[in-house]
Amino acid sequence: MNTQKLIHYATLAPSGHNTQPWKFSVNENVIHIYPDFSRCLPVVDPDDHALYISLGCALENLIIAAGQIGHKSIVDYFPKDEKEECIRVTLNENGNDDVEDIYRAITVRQSNRSMYNGKEIPDDDVQKLRDANVYDTVNINIFKTNDKDIEPIIEFVKEANRIQFNDKRFVQELISWMRFSKKEMRNRKDGLTAEVMGFPFVPRWLGRIIIKTFVKPEREASKCEKQIRSSSIMMLFIGKKNDKKHWMDIGRSFERVALTATSLGIAHAHINMPCEVVSIREKLARHIGVTENEEPLLLIRFGYAKKLPRSPRRPMKEIMKPL
Repeated sequence: MNTQKLIHYATLAPSGHNTQPWKFSVNENVIHIYPDFSRCLPVVDPDDHALYISLGCALENLIIAAGQIGHKSIVDYFPKDEKEECIRVTLNENGNDDVEDIYRAITVRQSNRSMYNGKEIPDDDVQKLRDANVYDTVNINIFKTNDKDIEPIIEFVKEANRIQFNDKRFVQELISWMRFSKKEMRNRKDGLTAEVMGFPFVPRWLGRIIIKTFVKPEREASKCEKQIRSSSIMMLFIGKKNDKKHWMDIGRSFERVALTATSLGIAHAHINMPCEVVSIREKLARHIGVTENEEPLLLIRFGYAKKLPRSPRRPMKEIMKPL
């Protein structure tokens, strides 16, 4: 059993600001996934729900890869008999999931933050994206960008965006995870690289000046609106409860949707500002009419775009935890 390969596939999952907030350990046929709180985002994600969504994405990649090579996965969320909080995955030899399309998509999936080309996703493919959610703990609302129903969602995005970029702590946290130069990208192997964000490589001192000079709340809000209107649909992932288990299931659901989109040649990117700002999230929840326990926590846009350079990943030695 090549557990190193399975863990590599897990690390190709998306994470907020590409923080890669995970650690892994292996003991024979058991893989543990641990939250790495040293890589959390206290400003944009103060309750760590986005961190656990990222762990769910990594878990789903691991399970898909394991199933494709003949292993059934038994998942235990936060087992009480472990010394540290973790997700425990026990691999057995009697599994054989036919998930080749999404398995192959793991290595090519990327969060594409560019403008899309405005082409409409066919209804049959939209249904395939909806059907990719196999978790009854998660609901999905779909908004077509050419329908009037998208207008309030766009306003929520813009309002949350303005709040965030008027917050100096948010901007500083964002800058701390940006990798402005090739040297930073090679040394850190995480974060938001200049080329992924659509910027030229520059020294950090210059990058900081550019961000603080040109990245303004109203300009960013306008850019977000253009990005949404260039997309075909938006999908809002809603946890039926607001706890760690459901946060992870949102991640698992999203990853299957994202991999399905990738297999269909459809790009995706987070446009998650309304879910990150609590006051706007409450407005969003009221607008869509969720039940008392439900929480909308992830907003993603989908459409068609040219591929961008891929985000870096840390080497195995940095993410493995000794037993």
